[in-house]
Formats: sequence, C-alpha cells, structure tokens
Amino acid sequence: MPRTLQLFHWLLFESVVVFAMLITPVFWAVLYDADTYVGGEHRWLNASVHAANLGCILFDVVAGSMVLSPHWIHPAILVFVVALYLALAYLNKAINGWFTYNFIDYDRHHWMVLVYAIGILAAVVLIYYIIYALQLLLDRLLPPKVSLSSPLPLSSDSDDDAELKA
Repeated sequence: MPRTLQLFHWLLFESVVVFAMLITPVFWAVLYDADTYVGGEHRWLNASVHAANLGCILFDVVAGSMVLSPHWIHPAILVFVVALYLALAYLNKAINGWFTYNFIDYDRHHWMVLVYAIGILAAVVLIYYIIYALQLLLDRLLPPKVSLSSPLPLSSDSDDDAELKA
C-alpha cells in the first residue's frame, strides 16, 4: 500500500479513537439533558450511539495491533480538525442563525466559550497521549508472541526446520 494511504489510514484510526474518547464525556456531561430525551427509546438510542462506541474503541485499543504515533504532528492534525469543526459551527450560525451546540453560543456564555474551546483542544492532545501511554504499557506488560509482520516461530526439533532457517 502506498505510504500516503498508510498515513491516511493511521490518521483515520487515530481520529476515531481520540474523537470517540472525547465525544462521549462531552455528550453526557454537557449536551445530554434528561428532560429533552423523555422515554426509554431515546435513552437507549443515546446510550447505543454515545456509549457503546466507546466500549468498542477501548476494546480495539487494548486488543488491536495499531498503535498511535508518538510524533507531535498527529495530535496537531487532530486539533486542526476539531478547530475546523468549531469553525463550521460558527459558519452555521452565520448562515442559518443558530448554533449546533448551545454551549458554544457566545451570546449566552461569553468567555466560557473560550474555556470550552481551549479545554476541548487540550483534551484532544491529552487523550491522544494517554491512549499512547496505555498502548505502550500494554505492549510492555503483554508483549506479543507473534506479530502479523513476522513469520510464525519454527520448532527446533525437526530437520526441515533447520533447512528453512538456513
């Protein structure tokens, strides 16, 4: 696979992991209002969309073979994507006259919008490196016996194995 596609695949994986870890707490702490979502169906839908994906992502981080990159440019790209998403929310306000999310309405919350924006951007970087540290810790505690990129280990009790090793 070309290196450019490998980079895009890596960035896609990193964005899915980090944004799922970011969106879930933001939704449940800031956006979710129990009075708005009356009934079991709405609560089940929100739990399915905003909580189940976190479980799947955590499983992928723990059991998967992809590791986040330690290079600073990767979380910087994710911060840029979040900043573009925030700019899109303000563009929506300018065009349609309403905000996608109430907590970024500067007419209501004034300086708290800046606190939210900086907090979310900092959370992207913090979540990124926490997941990276978790993956390093898992690799140290549970080193893989066989990787997909290396051949299976050969037993040494066969004459054929000696020929294969030579």
